[in-house]
Amino acid sequence: MAEQIHYRPGEAKRFRPETLEEMERFEGRIAEINGLLDQLYESGLMRWIKEFVGAMPEISTIALDSLNTPQGQAGMRNLLVLAQQLGKLDPDQLERLFKAMHVGVDRAEETATGAHDSAYNPPGVTGVFKLLRDEELWRTLAPVIEGAKAFSAESRRSSTDAGPNSAADTSSD
Repeated sequence: MAEQIHYRPGEAKRFRPETLEEMERFEGRIAEINGLLDQLYESGLMRWIKEFVGAMPEISTIALDSLNTPQGQAGMRNLLVLAQQLGKLDPDQLERLFKAMHVGVDRAEETATGAHDSAYNPPGVTGVFKLLRDEELWRTLAPVIEGAKAFSAESRRSSTDAGPNSAADTSSD
């Protein structure tokens, strides 16, 4: 004979404490997701994403057709080389370099427009000799000169390492 089922409606409607905590966490996550979706919708980003995803086949076709050209392949290779070289630089050094370049370009623009007076107006013959002995000018020019020398030496070394055939390969683009 079958065993009797003991059903107690009051106990059936209660959850175990660990199940209640889990459901509350889940409901909190659902509320956060709904809030995020509301913000995305209100900002218009959700519509843009939907249209972008809907246009994905056309976009991918255009991108692949563009990459399947010699210029597209060269561009991708250039991006990879750039990424590799940026990976070798210390981020703090790169930040200092760009900050110095920004300040230098601003000063050059100010000097060219007359907003900043340069102490170096066109010198005469005696002024040139005075400039040759100006220590501050040489301390300023030394990094530029040394950088140009290193750049030139590396360019010569790279061109001799590559051999005569590489010049013919790059000129065909």
